[in-house]
Amino acid sequence: MFESKVKKEEKIFIRDFMRVLWAFWTSPTGAFILAVSALALGYYQFYISRPILRYNIVTTKLISSENENAYKIEVDGKSFDDLYLTKVYLYNQGGEALSGVDVSRIGRDPIRIEIPKNADMKHYNIDNEETSEAITAEIVPYGEDLVLNFDFLNPQYQYVVNILHCNFSDNIKVKGSALNVNEIKKAISGRELKTILIWGLGGVYLLLIIRYILKRVFKQNA
Repeated sequence: MFESKVKKEEKIFIRDFMRVLWAFWTSPTGAFILAVSALALGYYQFYISRPILRYNIVTTKLISSENENAYKIEVDGKSFDDLYLTKVYLYNQGGEALSGVDVSRIGRDPIRIEIPKNADMKHYNIDNEETSEAITAEIVPYGEDLVLNFDFLNPQYQYVVNILHCNFSDNIKVKGSALNVNEIKKAISGRELKTILIWGLGGVYLLLIIRYILKRVFKQNA
């Protein structure tokens, strides 16, 4: 008898829960959440289905005049007491390859590394150890900048450049544009992007759900 009563109460609970759940998703709040989710998913799919160029910069001090060094570093036959190595990583984090012919030409908005004059650059080269092997790449000096030419930058490929300079600078940047690429920003992983979307939408959804529940409670108690 007791078990029969428990099972009956469980069925009633499940029925009421499903009724409330259905009422929620068919309410304006639930419909709004579904619409926003569909738009967010569609935008994310569109976002990753094109070339997405991102860059990262890592700077290391190779030698300092403030230390007692038992070594020296020469560049083109000249010794330097202070020298920094900056590695510039250019990634394609999208789902589509970028062809070099689709990149803006020199004189317009080519893909380039902008190096402040006060950094006092002494040397640069392509890092063949870290650049993806399938890329045919070339660096072209353009004023104070270095233009990055390549044949194709496939998804998940990277183009890495070494820059030696005498003075520290945190203003070294990658700029430029190409077909379907309007701006090059600092790297963000796909995992970070998903986390931002999940937490952002999750916070909005939680507030909407709380609002919906409170509205029903106040309506029942009125």
